[in-house]
Amino acid sequence: MSRRVHSSDLPRQGYVAVAMVMASILTAFDVRTASIGLADLRGAFGLSFDEGAWLSTFATAPQILVAPSIGWLIGVFGVKRVMIGPSILYSVISVAMPFAHGFVPLVALHALRAMVLGIFVGATLLVAFRNLDRNYWIFALSFYVLRIPFAQNLGLYAAGSYTQTIGWQWLYWQGAVVAPVIGILFWYGGKPMKVDRELLDRADWGGMALFGVALTTLYFALDQGNRLDWFRSGYVVSLLAATAFLFCVFLWHEARVKEPWAHISILRHRNIALGFAAIACFMIASLGSSLLEPNFLISVARLRPEQIGDFTAPYAVLLLVAATGTAVALVRTVKQRWTLIIGFTLFAISAWLGTQLTSVWSLPEFRMIVILQTFGEEIVFLAAVATLFSNVNPARAISLVAYVQVMRLICSETVATSMTTWVRQREQLHSYLIGLHVTGTTPGWSSTIIKLGSGSAQATSQAEALKRGVGVLAAIVQREANVLAYIDGFWITFMAAIVGLIVVSLMKPSPPHPLTTR
Repeated sequence: MSRRVHSSDLPRQGYVAVAMVMASILTAFDVRTASIGLADLRGAFGLSFDEGAWLSTFATAPQILVAPSIGWLIGVFGVKRVMIGPSILYSVISVAMPFAHGFVPLVALHALRAMVLGIFVGATLLVAFRNLDRNYWIFALSFYVLRIPFAQNLGLYAAGSYTQTIGWQWLYWQGAVVAPVIGILFWYGGKPMKVDRELLDRADWGGMALFGVALTTLYFALDQGNRLDWFRSGYVVSLLAATAFLFCVFLWHEARVKEPWAHISILRHRNIALGFAAIACFMIASLGSSLLEPNFLISVARLRPEQIGDFTAPYAVLLLVAATGTAVALVRTVKQRWTLIIGFTLFAISAWLGTQLTSVWSLPEFRMIVILQTFGEEIVFLAAVATLFSNVNPARAISLVAYVQVMRLICSETVATSMTTWVRQREQLHSYLIGLHVTGTTPGWSSTIIKLGSGSAQATSQAEALKRGVGVLAAIVQREANVLAYIDGFWITFMAAIVGLIVVSLMKPSPPHPLTTR
């Protein structure tokens, strides 16, 4: 049974709810717009391709250094002490960043800003469960899930629009106005509490440090792996080896310490382990809309980000509201397992539609895929996280929150970089295979090449037309190879959805919980 809500608590809980939603959406939106606008940032700061890649890594990796331990810090010091200072710091850094000179200061500011973002999103779930009435937990969780499709859809449009209208500086300034509001809302809404000295005395500082550093090292390896060609790079191999060593030390430490902070034994529970497996399948299946679709439209359809985002922006808010409402209703009525089955079925249908991809596809052809993916993302992730929290011992909720943050950053980065590598390698393979059938010995080769090149105004002779025709043919081969590579990517997302259905079939019914009962 949930406790009775005192009338004086309602304004305070409202402040906390709004602040929590704003903080989680701000984090996802910031990361998305920075990623999409990276090319514009490179041009604005005069960065090379390699410097831009490092900037992107430092803009995200430090999140994982702090995010897993934020739940524990809030449990000890309270939401006011943990959240208000970082919100002000974030705003100051965001205002100053466009005026930075030099690569090193720019990277340092991005890293510091990423740590603050890690505090924001890492605090979201625990703040909700500690400060809101149980009747509102499911809605708080739904808004936490909402940040993913919200950032994917509107973030894409915003990043492109800033550079074309009001200026690239707003890639940073967009959050400078929002962050102080978040701090003010937490100030008025957070429960006053004393420092938990008993919990502080039992602090597992070694576990938190080892866990954060190991995951940050892994993120650096994953984010740079595709650019440096993975195991052919000594840097990537060294980072992966360091990660393995640090993680082994972490497991040894957690087994010996009296009060382990995030012991891996929490994953021994069947539904919790399967819940994390379902989230991993969700992250792969959702790549259809977050990675494959926009990358195809940019590389094959030759659209700019604001053109892609303009397709989703007009109805994105209504679509997200409908998807969120549907997800909450399903979790409250048919419970988690059937909700997960419905969500993964939507993912499978959208992925199958993506396998019908051709080189003439543009925005309208992706409409149904976007709709199905949006509903699938809200439904699956909400039900999966509800499964985790409804099966965990409340005394170990802080440990669970830590591992949720691992899935949010490490698992999402792993599947995204793996898919990027897969598409790149498949494009190379398909380009080679298509090229085997397009050679000088092919019947009608010369006449076909001349026809392709004769349309160019610069082709003033047959020799020139032949030269131009070869270039046109090479572009066609590359385009079709890209199409086939993205089709292979959609097949991966389809298989992830099917595996997700198998994972759900292995789950047991979850016990009653405030997240899933009225």
